[in-house]
Amino acid sequence: MLAESPSMLADTGATGLTPSQKLAVVAKRYKMPGLLAMQPTEQIIYDSFDLFGLSTAGNTTISFFANSNTKSFPFTNLQQNKLNAGNVIVVQYVQLQLVTCTVVGGVSVINNIRCLEENFSGTVGATFKSLLTSQLTLVLGSSEVVKDFPLTNGYAGFNPNAKFGNKAFASATISEQYGSSNIELRSEPVILPQLEFKANLQIPRVAVGVPPATEGTQFLRLCLGGFGTIPSMAKPM
Repeated sequence: MLAESPSMLADTGATGLTPSQKLAVVAKRYKMPGLLAMQPTEQIIYDSFDLFGLSTAGNTTISFFANSNTKSFPFTNLQQNKLNAGNVIVVQYVQLQLVTCTVVGGVSVINNIRCLEENFSGTVGATFKSLLTSQLTLVLGSSEVVKDFPLTNGYAGFNPNAKFGNKAFASATISEQYGSSNIELRSEPVILPQLEFKANLQIPRVAVGVPPATEGTQFLRLCLGGFGTIPSMAKPM
């Protein structure tokens, strides 16, 4: 059985279970006891989408992870739209990041990374906070496990589970909401190994502006993170 740290015991989702307990329930339900022998870890997966031309489009649905096999680091950390054997993620939070890069000698060079609240210096029109009005649908196999979730409901000012205090932004934990850094999914859907998945983000028409010429192309990066497992020859902690 996976061991639980004090932080896991203190942090439960809408089901009232810790991420470790939920994984144990799911492993039993789908007859995958081998998952409980894997190494527990913090799992984060991400995929990116080029925002070029988005400001002139109407409502747009971006399908993250579906074409991750056509990309490479630093735009995704997956080689396919499913996890390898032994990998699993209990998705506790979503992050949206704005990445800008240029291509030098055929190699992508990252120039900056921001949360959606940050404006480009000296570029008043380049504000991306309005992208928080997007809706997220998470599809596992052929099932929608998160349906049309408005990201504003996970953002601090509109989230009934948000916590506010004097803690510095840099030290905020998963369970605390500071800006658009972490958008909690209280249902904590579980992505199982060898199961195709995608995250569809429906984006309204927004004026995203133009980044400074020195920063080049802008990408929207979607991260899914939380408790998970990875294959290991060692005994689980």
